[in-house]
Amino acid sequence: MGRVKLQIKKIENSTNRQVTFSKRRNGLIKKAYELSVLCDVDVALIMFSPSGRASIFSGSKSIEEIMARYINLPDHERGRYALSNFNVLINFFLYICLV
Repeated sequence: MGRVKLQIKKIENSTNRQVTFSKRRNGLIKKAYELSVLCDVDVALIMFSPSGRASIFSGSKSIEEIMARYINLPDHERGRYALSNFNVLINFFLYICLV
């Protein structure tokens, strides 16, 4: 018997939403770790829970090193995924370093 296909939409019940986030967060962190080890890449992952708590993961290098590397990239190397408001990223990076 196969698995049921889930419809992707917001979970309205806040308790169920938090439980789903916690389970999927752990799975996503596991995949990020596997990617960093298997492919020898730098991975930085920042997630905010529905309640506003930050979850942070970085592979072999610290998140500060990875963020600094991204911050120091020239604009053209950030490509189409460049953040529209780069100052927000810098301020968030500084906030993480101070917490």
